[in-house]
Amino acid sequence: MTTPNGLPSAGLPSAGLPGWTWNVDPAPHWLVVPALATEGPEDVATWEREALVAVRDSLRTQYDADTETAVGPAERPELDEVGLDEAGRAELDRAAGESVTNLRAFADGMAAEGHRVVAALGVLGRGPVPVLVAVGASDPADPDDGMLAALGATGGNPVAPPNVEYPDLPDGDGVRVTRLDVGELSGGGWLSIGLGRRAEHDDVVVDTVLVWRSQDLMLGAAMLELLDELLPAVRITRTAA
Repeated sequence: MTTPNGLPSAGLPSAGLPGWTWNVDPAPHWLVVPALATEGPEDVATWEREALVAVRDSLRTQYDADTETAVGPAERPELDEVGLDEAGRAELDRAAGESVTNLRAFADGMAAEGHRVVAALGVLGRGPVPVLVAVGASDPADPDDGMLAALGATGGNPVAPPNVEYPDLPDGDGVRVTRLDVGELSGGGWLSIGLGRRAEHDDVVVDTVLVWRSQDLMLGAAMLELLDELLPAVRITRTAA
């Protein structure tokens, strides 16, 4: 089963992490999206206001870049001299508001399973690009074998099966899965990239899973790098012996 964003909602690590906590350290070009199930309404409202500004700024930056490309840097006026017309401002506000609303809905939908949503800003001129983050634990005597499935390594097109790599990580065993699925009816392609990390401790095995999935195939190369950047920001801390 998948979410409305095309990201998997089944096969992800179990959310149970007794004695451990985890969080995603925010970076300037990433949004860590809150959910009402885990954050209070006031905190969510504050985040929405701040995210609206950040998303709008990222979209405006692309607008300015497009303008410079069209007219050339010498002809492009300074921002404070021209700005957007009323229709342009309204469209920018609409796009930013819609993006924030969609991110929040996605985060609320994933919170029940203990998963989180983050979003990259300013990727090739697109709006926020959502990534699903899941962390789970299993017994070292019987470690969960579902991480490969959660990353998309199983199934797929037999003609172009998922590509599975095992990158070296400083804090665990890495798995990267890239796959392309084609809709049977629409013929449209879905590109997904999953990056996983398994950290083995004496008493627990902790899996971290990042998954991006989209029909915007042009984002693939950029998302490979961005997931590599995001994974170290998912920090898991022991809170009890």
